[in-house]
Amino acid sequence: MKPSDSIPVPAAVLFAVFLSAMLLAAGCTSQPATGASAPQPAAATTPVPASPGTYSATLAHGVNLDLPAGWTEEDLNAASLKDYNRSTLTLARFTSPATSPGDAASANVLTVDFDAAPGAGFEDYFNQATLAVEKQYDTAEAHGIVKSSTLTVAGSKAYELDFQTNDVKGSYIFVAADNGMYIFAFKGENRPVPVHTLEGEITDIVGSVTLQP
Repeated sequence: MKPSDSIPVPAAVLFAVFLSAMLLAAGCTSQPATGASAPQPAAATTPVPASPGTYSATLAHGVNLDLPAGWTEEDLNAASLKDYNRSTLTLARFTSPATSPGDAASANVLTVDFDAAPGAGFEDYFNQATLAVEKQYDTAEAHGIVKSSTLTVAGSKAYELDFQTNDVKGSYIFVAADNGMYIFAFKGENRPVPVHTLEGEITDIVGSVTLQP
């Protein structure tokens, strides 16, 4: 055979080469896989309440606390002389629903006060406040009960003053902080239903308090 002589190629072979070329061309024009998935829409989020059956209140001087649902809030930010014989700034007053249906007088009240210049040491401040409350409500004549205890509120030392007369039940919690004195004053009628309700709510409310002076 001469070098210039061509070799006949069978038709089947030509068809196979043509098919391979077409497949290769199709592969080159397809989109390469990048491994990245399409962005997914963000999941919807629902605000989480402070705890079931409560709402959060934020007051001046860094006070945050949770109140039972149904309590009303009145922001005051006004100074006045209190029954514990100190002129303090009342940040807010909270009032509970009536604890006895249809009896508005059965509602309990919490006032949150702040004293920016307590002056005396904590023990002296508390002792003077206790004497003032005893005098204000005439606990000796009314056969009242006055007692105190030490506790911790929002990481700070606190004293609790509990008192009751024939008409009034109160629990005043004094909290000493670097920027002053905070007073959480709970008060209501001295009747079984208001007292029982208030005692249960005090623990939860005071336990929720945070202070960020």
